[in-house]
Amino acid sequence: MEESTEELREEWTLLLWTTVAVLVPVLITLWCSFQRPKRKVQLKDLFRKSKHGWHYTDLFNKPTYCCVCSQPILQGAFCDCCGICADEQCIQRADRILSCKEIMTQRQTDGRFYHQWVRGNVPLASYCAKCKQQCGTQPKLCDYRCVWCQTTVHDDCLSSLNDDLCDLGEFRSVIIPPYYLYQVNKLRRRHPDEYSKLAAGCGSGWTPVLVLANTRSGNNMGEVLLGEFRTLLNPMQVFDLSELPPSKALQLCTLLPPGSVHVLVCGGDGTVGWVLDAIDTMKLKGQDQFIPLVTILPLGTGNDLANSLGWGAGYAGEIPVEQVLRNVLEAEVVKMDRWKVQVVSKGNYFRKPKFASLILLFSCLILSSCF
Repeated sequence: MEESTEELREEWTLLLWTTVAVLVPVLITLWCSFQRPKRKVQLKDLFRKSKHGWHYTDLFNKPTYCCVCSQPILQGAFCDCCGICADEQCIQRADRILSCKEIMTQRQTDGRFYHQWVRGNVPLASYCAKCKQQCGTQPKLCDYRCVWCQTTVHDDCLSSLNDDLCDLGEFRSVIIPPYYLYQVNKLRRRHPDEYSKLAAGCGSGWTPVLVLANTRSGNNMGEVLLGEFRTLLNPMQVFDLSELPPSKALQLCTLLPPGSVHVLVCGGDGTVGWVLDAIDTMKLKGQDQFIPLVTILPLGTGNDLANSLGWGAGYAGEIPVEQVLRNVLEAEVVKMDRWKVQVVSKGNYFRKPKFASLILLFSCLILSSCF
């Protein structure tokens, strides 16, 4: 009798602990699920007012550490402009104490432009500019990256580079420097000749690239590309067409030297046609001298034009955006005719006629890939 009572007690004890082991994680998960919408509302309000380009995520593609508390991040946010990362509990503090990429700023008092360093989470397979050894190999927040030229350096080697100037890196010829926009903003007389004089300070062969991406194309690939291009370029020259139409985005061309601008359209044939229509509008406004060259990064499925020009049938991230920019710089110019066709239903005089734009491929100025 005593043995059966003892066995029964053990069974109830086991059942109790099993119930606790099952219910506790469930209750914690339910509590977190109820708190998450409230937390996301607070973060959304913070993101809207912030100078950073915050994106909330609970899935990082590599081990990531908080730039504030230096601890590994499970859930948090990253800025797609400057690259800082913060744990969910540290986002507000990171937004307050860590500065982002300045899209418009003057040079230092000595007329120079210095590195802007961000600590930790350096790209994989990056090497120190001083000792040439690999960076980011330790499992902690370590080493630095310049948000403009993408130079990486070890913690111990940073002091030897503090006085080095930032030359904007490999893509200096396509980046719109923040000091150029600052000088344009200070001009009393905005004239193409003045822009050309300012462009002399950006180096020879300066051909800034504006990126116009349709985030609704290519299975969310457009949003990914926007973040990657904002990291490499000045965020001011990267536009989301779901928030700003191309007619307004292209007005930045009128603040740059005539004939120097390239536009990279990330989207399908419809997006390209939308941008070309905006360029036609610029011609009607008498802005012919500011018309840019158009390059295509095909997203989605409808990419006949891009495929005909050698840019491929669709981009799915198979090559890095750095190589995309290199291809843009090495592409050849192809002149093309655009025709507007009016379609009218026969016998129906009250129906509004439809218009369609057609492109005759061998006869806008468009860049053709030579790869």
